[in-house]
Order: sequence, then C-alpha cells, then structure tokens
Amino acid sequence: MQDQKLNSTAIIVNAIGAGAAVAFSIATLVDPTLAVSGSADSPGMDLYAQAYAARAIPLGAALLFSLASRRKRALLPLLTVSGAVQLGDVAIGAAQGIPGMMVGGSVLALIHLATAGRLALDRSRSATVAA
Repeated sequence: MQDQKLNSTAIIVNAIGAGAAVAFSIATLVDPTLAVSGSADSPGMDLYAQAYAARAIPLGAALLFSLASRRKRALLPLLTVSGAVQLGDVAIGAAQGIPGMMVGGSVLALIHLATAGRLALDRSRSATVAA
C-alpha cells in the first residue's frame, strides 16, 4: 500500500485546525467559561472542559503527528474521525446555542473531511491504476 500524498497547503491548513482545537481545549481547562458562557463555579463546567480536553488533546496530537510524519498511513482515518468529532461539536453547539462552537466545528469538519475525501479518492485511483 502506498503512502497517501498531500500538498503542503493541505498539511498546513489541517495542522492549524488541529493545533487550534488542542489550544482551545487547553485554554478551556484554564478557563471553562471560554467554551460555555456562565460562571466558572457552575456545576459541570469543569467536567465539560475536562471531557473536551480528554478527547481533543490526544486526537489533535495524533493528527498533528501524522501530518508531520513522512509516512501518512494513519492520516485518512484520523482525518475522518477528527471531522466526525467536529460535526459532533457542531451538533452540541446548535443544541446549546453556542455560535462559536457551530462555526468553528463546521470549519474544522469541512477542512478535515474534505482532505479525507481527497485522500480516499487518491487511494481509489491508485488502486485502480495498480490493478
């Protein structure tokens, strides 16, 4: 199986998106009100920030590592999962009335899923040519 190829623009845009998600999750650990309006003393605010960070930090770090790696075999599933997670954030943001979560999640979902779609298409074309 060949490694998947991405141009430097796609790598940079996805890395910025993953880095932003990680940075935002770290910032919400410090100040949970960045993610959800209300008092920092509100019940569940710390839990929300911790749950968000528990998935955003390792997923973002894995995606960043894969984007920086010479071998990109894990990139397609990581981009797909990252995009799906962002769509989940969009749904949560819509249900809770958090515009920033809807907009940010939509942009990152589009970036990750469009790149995953391109990789999948390239993989399909490579398989067809090899056959």
